[in-house]
Amino acid sequence: MSPRGAYTATPCRACRTPKPSRLYLCGNCWEQLPPAARRALTARGDRVRALARLRELHTHIDAGLPLGELEITA
Repeated sequence: MSPRGAYTATPCRACRTPKPSRLYLCGNCWEQLPPAARRALTARGDRVRALARLRELHTHIDAGLPLGELEITA
């Protein structure tokens, strides 16, 4: 088990470059998201809705769509 806050690299789902495991995407890919999508993905609150938003991100990436076109509806 790594210490809290330790950098444990996992690949970015969009570009496969290393990123900290606690982040959804690497910094470059995160910046490509529309501001509304970034706000939705960082919103705190209901865990069920948060998982639905994350699922939308993963579905969008897995479909090969551009990150700049992501719209979070959950």
